[in-house]
Amino acid sequence: MIERKSWLLALAFAAFVLISVPSVLFNNAINKYFRFVGHWNVAALKPSRTGILPPAHQRADREQEAPQPELRFVKFSVKIAGAKEVKIAGDFNKWNPDSLPLTRKDKTHWEAILPLPPGRYRYLCRIDGQDVLDPLNPDTETEAGRKVSILTVK
Repeated sequence: MIERKSWLLALAFAAFVLISVPSVLFNNAINKYFRFVGHWNVAALKPSRTGILPPAHQRADREQEAPQPELRFVKFSVKIAGAKEVKIAGDFNKWNPDSLPLTRKDKTHWEAILPLPPGRYRYLCRIDGQDVLDPLNPDTETEAGRKVSILTVK
């Protein structure tokens, strides 16, 4: 019978062979790949033909589209202590305050950013369900018997 020491040496040698042979093969494959990439001359690659596109023509069956208005990003900002919910309702969102809720930035500061085309807009702040004028905007106007804040986007 084989001694225990010889048996452990044989087992260790078998484990060494099982681990080292695949790792040597993997190492050779990686070296071969990176040798190929290292000799690859990117500057020598040239397209087979030039990429010139023909000029675009207006389609006859499509009517001329009006140019899209340029948008400006407008920041609505309200500073009010103790508010739980702040929203903006105006003619730019069909007076629907749920479409523009403001985000709390700290304990008293709320804000939202909205893309709007240049123009003149009427709006109100809805603070905890109650419509109020924008406390940071002194420009007001009367519309349908109520005072509203005015925003001019240039």
